[in-house]
Amino acid sequence: MEILVERDKLLELLEKIARVLPSKPVITTTGGILIEGKKDGVTLTATDLQLTLKIFLECSVKDKETVLMPGKNFISLIKKIPEERVKITTKESTAIIDNKSFQYRFLLMNVEEFPKLPVEKEASSGDFIISSSILLEMIKKTSYCINPEEPRMYFRGVLFEKKDSFLNMVATDTRRLALVKKEVQGENKVKIILPLRLIEVFPLIFKDTDVSMSFSKNQITLKSDRITLISQLLEGEFPDYEKVIPSSTKQNTSLIKTSELLDSLDRLTLMSSGNLSSVRMNFRKNLLVLNVESPESGSGEERIEIEYSGPENTIIFNPDYLIDFLKTVDQEYIEFFFQDPVKPAKLCGKGEQSYLYVVMPMKP
Repeated sequence: MEILVERDKLLELLEKIARVLPSKPVITTTGGILIEGKKDGVTLTATDLQLTLKIFLECSVKDKETVLMPGKNFISLIKKIPEERVKITTKESTAIIDNKSFQYRFLLMNVEEFPKLPVEKEASSGDFIISSSILLEMIKKTSYCINPEEPRMYFRGVLFEKKDSFLNMVATDTRRLALVKKEVQGENKVKIILPLRLIEVFPLIFKDTDVSMSFSKNQITLKSDRITLISQLLEGEFPDYEKVIPSSTKQNTSLIKTSELLDSLDRLTLMSSGNLSSVRMNFRKNLLVLNVESPESGSGEERIEIEYSGPENTIIFNPDYLIDFLKTVDQEYIEFFFQDPVKPAKLCGKGEQSYLYVVMPMKP
């Protein structure tokens, strides 16, 4: 087989493929890139057994066949080749990359030992199309709540739930929970748990495009133009998240400028003590007093003018938990709902109920 392709186009796709290639393959051949010759180009495929990525590359192909190229070294070489066009020739068990001034020979891997690829699900009424920008926003606003070390499998990903005309994405590490809702078309229902690995890779693969999504019992298939990404799903029953979201009624409510609270917490965490980090939040009439004390570093206090008319109340939080949320809020002000020092607080942008954050206070 002989392939002639523009280097920049090849490299752009190889950089996506590299996101799926395992750094330390459990099965040697998963470190390879499957290259299949087609009528008008080649399909590049990589898998780490949990994720499988296929990308079609339009190029000139002669004597079509399927080969397994050693992935890491191949990508590294293409990055350093100065020529605008790359010629790849495969003969028996060797791939040759050359021009007038250089020649490199790669020993091909055994195609027969490449893992069996997952079957792509055929289109059905349960499928729908969504903008990658919407999914990226939902991932940004929930993924920080995932705990990859959590022993319970279903907490190591995000709940992806489609019911009625809304798409919900939820993540929790049992100490905090983030929920994002987006209105989408279609009446079909979906309830699956997407693994952290997919959540990490998705933003690097799909950008500024519409993505079609199809589902089966244990996998999800995402397609856009010439890219197909297939992921295994996490098993288990995600907890009933609606039960842990406090009602806005019977709650003390304060209105706080997002940037002011974020900047204050950023400064106060300079005085915190690593994993024992905590900030004391004292709510007074139209005033929030923030305190941090550390036996190693010292102490810090900040005062912020807020809108609050309820009784004086002091609650202790992990400041990093609040910072994670504040960094993802689009609104100028947040609403901070709380009841007492031991019950969960609810946060959201002012007048925005489509993005909710629930966080447990620390013990006084």
